Amino acid sequence: MSGVAGIELVGRSTAEQVAEGLENLIVEGTLRPGERISEAGIARTLGLSRNTVREALRLLQGSGLVRYSFNRGLVVWDPTDEDIVEVFKARLYLERLAATCLHASTDLTGLELAHADFEHALASGDPRTIVDEDLALHQAIVATLGSTRLDRFYAGLVLELRYFLMLLSLDRREYEDPAAVRAEHRALVEAFLTRDPGTAAAAATALVEENQELVREVIARRGDLGSTS
Repeated sequence: MSGVAGIELVGRSTAEQVAEGLENLIVEGTLRPGERISEAGIARTLGLSRNTVREALRLLQGSGLVRYSFNRGLVVWDPTDEDIVEVFKARLYLERLAATCLHASTDLTGLELAHADFEHALASGDPRTIVDEDLALHQAIVATLGSTRLDRFYAGLVLELRYFLMLLSLDRREYEDPAAVRAEHRALVEAFLTRDPGTAAAAATALVEENQELVREVIARRGDLGSTS
């Protein structure tokens, strides 16, 4: 597997670092969609025990970036266009539901705090931090529904959405000049703060649908590159 030897192991638990290093290789495209992940190969390359690598792969499975394939073992997730559409359809449904349920007494404190954290993340310029706070902001939108079950369901979507948003951040380099990202999220939050269901639903729809189409383009392009390499 290309790139594995470049994983640096400094501080924190070794398994966490290996998992993060593999995640970077997947998001950057060094480990291709559908590529087999060899526990023995990683252990040999990094000079680690297979137990440590096994724990790292368990953590990575939790992120959804690697999945078990019959007769092949663990492979890098290879999302189809249908996968993307389904994830974003579920995301849009919940965020639009949150918008349509807005009323005068809806508590939007969590959303305002999440937006402040997102603004600070943009100032950091770190894509990982920005993506995490971006998703936290959208989780705060769903949280206005006041349902722990819906919160848990959305948290499951976040595992896949994080991969998609990291791909976008690397492909478009949009966080290097975050003015547009800042503006669209500010508009979204302000729309919810009006507490007008129609205004909030329109803002959520515009942002989510734009994200979906951009992700579809990036994934399709990566697939085309993989088929010609």
